Amino acid sequence: MKHISLILLLTLLAISCTEAPVEQVVYDGSQREAIIHNILTRRSIRKYKDTQVSKAQLDTIMKSALFAPSALNKQPWEVRVIQNKELLTEINDRFLSYAEGKEFQGSAARYREPGFSIFHGAPTLIVIARDTSSNISYLDCGIILQNILLSAHAIDLGTCPLGTLVPVLNKEENKDIIDLLNIPEGYEVAINVALGYPDEQPVAPKRYPERLKIIE
Repeated sequence: MKHISLILLLTLLAISCTEAPVEQVVYDGSQREAIIHNILTRRSIRKYKDTQVSKAQLDTIMKSALFAPSALNKQPWEVRVIQNKELLTEINDRFLSYAEGKEFQGSAARYREPGFSIFHGAPTLIVIARDTSSNISYLDCGIILQNILLSAHAIDLGTCPLGTLVPVLNKEENKDIIDLLNIPEGYEVAINVALGYPDEQPVAPKRYPERLKIIE
């Protein structure tokens, strides 16, 4: 019997709705090799198809997020998944108001272009908020973020962390959105994630191996 990899199992798990199915990708390596392959091939996606992510796919990603490690298992995060188009439009409009007259690096620098989307047109936005009473909750939110990125890639979905949106959602005048998301007092947005079907295949950017040192 041929070995069925972890990636294939997750892909099959995700195909359980009437929406456009995820293309099945069979990986011939071992489960260990598949995990490394998943890490090495994941890219940030800045162009998405209109097709919405299914509930089955979200369940897979959120289960992976739930099992992220955290210091003393405090799980100092609150995670919200937004697929409501009106709310996404409102959040994008809040960013555009915030950005007016400012200078940014990267894709956010194009915010003056017609039809600009801070989510890169992704149909789903994930908001990760951190417990501000914990000095290391940033680290724990970084770990849950990586679980989300890698599990999404494993079922052929694309993601992009959105740091530029963080100060917008944390502004006092935008607290109505935080309240709407039912994020409790004592939490602030730590990072956001665009999620959807990729509509591009970006090449891996340059890496800097000289920054990794082994002390023997």
